[in-house]
Amino acid sequence: MISKPDLSTEQIASLTLLYTTKTAIQVTFDALAIAVTFIGALLLRLSFDTWLNLLPASMTYLPITVVVGIVVFWSVGFYRTLWRYASVDAVWLITGASFAAVAISALVINLFEPNVFPWSIYIIEWMGLALIVGGGRMTIRYVRRRPVMNKNPEKKRILIYGAGDAGEMISRDIMHNKGSELWPVGFIDDDPLKHRKSMHGLPIFGGVEVAGQVVRESKVDEIVIAMPSMTGPQTRQILHSLHEQITEKIEIRTLPPIAELVSGNVSFKQIRDFDVVDLLRRDPIELDSKRVERILKGKCVLVSGAGGSIGSEICHQVAEGKPSKMILFDISEPNLYTICERISADFPDLQLVPVVGDISHRWLVDRVFNEHHPKVVFHAAAYKHVPLMEDNPLSALSNNVIGTRVLAAVSSEHRVERFVMISTDKAVRPTNMMGATKRLCEMLVESQPHQPGSVYCAVRFGNVMGSSGSVIPKFEKQILAGGPVTVTHPDITRYFMLTSEAVQLVLQAASLEGEYATYFLDMGEPVKIAELARDMISLHGFTPDKDIEIVYTELRPGEKLYEELCHTGDGIPTNINKIWIADTPSFSREKFLRELDELLESCYSLDRRNLYLGVARLVPDFQPALNSLEQNALQIGGQSDRRVTITQPRK
Repeated sequence: MISKPDLSTEQIASLTLLYTTKTAIQVTFDALAIAVTFIGALLLRLSFDTWLNLLPASMTYLPITVVVGIVVFWSVGFYRTLWRYASVDAVWLITGASFAAVAISALVINLFEPNVFPWSIYIIEWMGLALIVGGGRMTIRYVRRRPVMNKNPEKKRILIYGAGDAGEMISRDIMHNKGSELWPVGFIDDDPLKHRKSMHGLPIFGGVEVAGQVVRESKVDEIVIAMPSMTGPQTRQILHSLHEQITEKIEIRTLPPIAELVSGNVSFKQIRDFDVVDLLRRDPIELDSKRVERILKGKCVLVSGAGGSIGSEICHQVAEGKPSKMILFDISEPNLYTICERISADFPDLQLVPVVGDISHRWLVDRVFNEHHPKVVFHAAAYKHVPLMEDNPLSALSNNVIGTRVLAAVSSEHRVERFVMISTDKAVRPTNMMGATKRLCEMLVESQPHQPGSVYCAVRFGNVMGSSGSVIPKFEKQILAGGPVTVTHPDITRYFMLTSEAVQLVLQAASLEGEYATYFLDMGEPVKIAELARDMISLHGFTPDKDIEIVYTELRPGEKLYEELCHTGDGIPTNINKIWIADTPSFSREKFLRELDELLESCYSLDRRNLYLGVARLVPDFQPALNSLEQNALQIGGQSDRRVTITQPRK
């Protein structure tokens, strides 16, 4: 409950007097307006002689007309309205109230003396009353909210890109706000029908092709792109067009995406710097929270890899589904501590069970399940950095596959209701050990025997912005250091998605019923990494290849030019938007599990080449770079050795 401010008796008396005075002035003005329009309507409608004959009756019924009008105005809230903020809705209020006031007074007059005045005078009176009462109040609005004239030379002169609703609100808010440090010089818009027109007295100069000329001639300091509904590709195209037209170094800012403008209103205070997220905007996801809550509410949920970029977001969104308990499992103590603190602060009533440990340790996973009996498992623990896993293939196999094997088997034994594994687009026709191990994990979860009615699935998606190992933080660091920005290949492309968006879809996929499926998320259009690098350099106010150089290196071990989300075709749609079922290669589950277990039992004694070949036998479309394997030895402890000598973890 909002507490009322403590006011002294003198303050209360002063405020009461001020309110009473303002109301009295309005009532007096309206009373005079009613009287003037009543008498004026008679003068306009009647001849002078007729008017003189009806003058006694006019004076008799004038007080009735005034009293009825004031009562109607009071009843509809005229004197509780802040007219300085009046909008188009106020026109309907004034017109309707004026009509009601005239109609009721006419009925009262005709009850006392039928047809004493012609009915046409009431129509004239209504129009006149609405005009005077409305005009008076709109004058107040204009005087109180008239544009603050740009007498301060220190104000930033801005050019607004977009003469739509958002641009209109931004310009109006700036012009009527004395505290604004901005001043609009006009608009540019891509709609030719708006060119050479004006809005709030500001010219619409033309399209983006005149941006450079306007910036020079109007001495523009900043461009504000006022189109919150634009997509990522549209944003990138607009930025490219502006940079082509404008040679001066000028700041370009924007508004938050439409999903963040909850009220629908736009203020100049919402203008902000561009973020790389703006370059990748997508249509907002319509999350069915009830559907997700149905599978989580009142249940114990386990999240592996809880401290990672994906796992921590899963934890936060799962907590919103009202589980009874949440087990946060992670091998990193600092990451686990951080996510526990975050969840505890946001959901103080939720019971948290932090577990520091390795999911490949069967004894530990058994103990957690025996003590807490989780019913829903989200498996996000994995090594995912491609070049590092090419240098450490056994670690990828051990952590990703053995960990999944243990967690899926224990989940099955304890009759978990839902098991959801986080996968990657790199599992499709993999060329690196990380992608191959994630494909093995998908096949493992698909092959895992479980109780009828339980749901086991995997969910694939591409890069998430800001995650560890993502190219975006790397570019950011290189730009802030003054460059160069390194890109492996000019044609390399990747899918990108916000972490929160990806996890929302993961939870939606988890709610789907039926047999095992490998789902993949609609990631939108792939983005060229070289173009992303150029856009990020431009966002920081630098010119690519002039202020900051872009250097092309070469594809790293196991890296592909492009990623795929499905082996063949476009997949099968589900009943949830943006979630598809992947068409995966068929295989014998029993044979796969047998051969996988044989590989896992012997992997610690295999050299690098045979380790890759063993994985390739299980994943037929795995295409490792065998030539480089034959030329390079695995470096451990500074010594070159063909054998992997990592100690086998305790089972």
